[in-house]
Amino acid sequence: MEYIKSINGFIDAEKTDCVQTPCPLLSVCNLTVKRKNKTLLDAVSFDVSRGEHLIIIGANGAGKSTLLKCLDNILTSWTGNILFEGQPIRKITQRKLARRIAYLQQFAAGVFAFTVRQRVEMGRYPYLKPLSPISETDQQIVDDAMRSMDILHLADRFIETLSGGEMQKVQLAAALAQQTDVLCLDEPTTYLDYKHQHEISQWLRTFNQKQGKTIIEITHDVNRAALEATHVIALNLGKIVFDGVPKLLMTQEHLRNIYGIDFQLTDHPVLSFKIVVPDAPTQYFR
Repeated sequence: MEYIKSINGFIDAEKTDCVQTPCPLLSVCNLTVKRKNKTLLDAVSFDVSRGEHLIIIGANGAGKSTLLKCLDNILTSWTGNILFEGQPIRKITQRKLARRIAYLQQFAAGVFAFTVRQRVEMGRYPYLKPLSPISETDQQIVDDAMRSMDILHLADRFIETLSGGEMQKVQLAAALAQQTDVLCLDEPTTYLDYKHQHEISQWLRTFNQKQGKTIIEITHDVNRAALEATHVIALNLGKIVFDGVPKLLMTQEHLRNIYGIDFQLTDHPVLSFKIVVPDAPTQYFR
């Protein structure tokens, strides 16, 4: 029998559709997405508390990006319920929602013809009337966002001339200019070198722990999920197969259930849980 943790302990999952926790920031209940007779998300249910750093993991095609787009109501062809502060997300206008949730897609398609400043200014669109010019106040917010990400000196550069790490900083600056409570990030450290991965991780930690922003992030880096998240959800073929604290994720059983393979695990040198290490090449066993 499957059980779900509730306020008062564990209850039989077959006796309830969803379990509500007190005033979650986001509440997802039986979220289902189907496309061309294929189920992308299958009755997904979970809550996100204010100030969490939720990381979503899973193999390619597990439904991670689809889930993130549903949470920001970019993808609307879903059934079930998504509540933001208790209000159905479908009843919130996209402009109002964009003042609360910022979405950073994995590939910033269509922005390469713009300068860095113009891209960051796009973060102010939820506050501007159609065709209205950007105000001095908005411009100050844009400058502050670029200064926070240490890219003010790049303001007049075209996006296409930037490195991957610089581009991610621009994306984050646009999100800061949007002044939202929630950041939804689709693989923000993918394709970056170690230095830029570290810098992005540091910025996200600052946003979450010092500024109180709720972060919902997708990553393929299991170690990153274990080290950075306060809450991890794992998807496999559109279903949640793990929902809990990072420390409990790092077992062969859980990881095999998520990815279908065995991992090499070792003790973290400082923290009291396991991390993934690369498999040793076969020549070392000869």
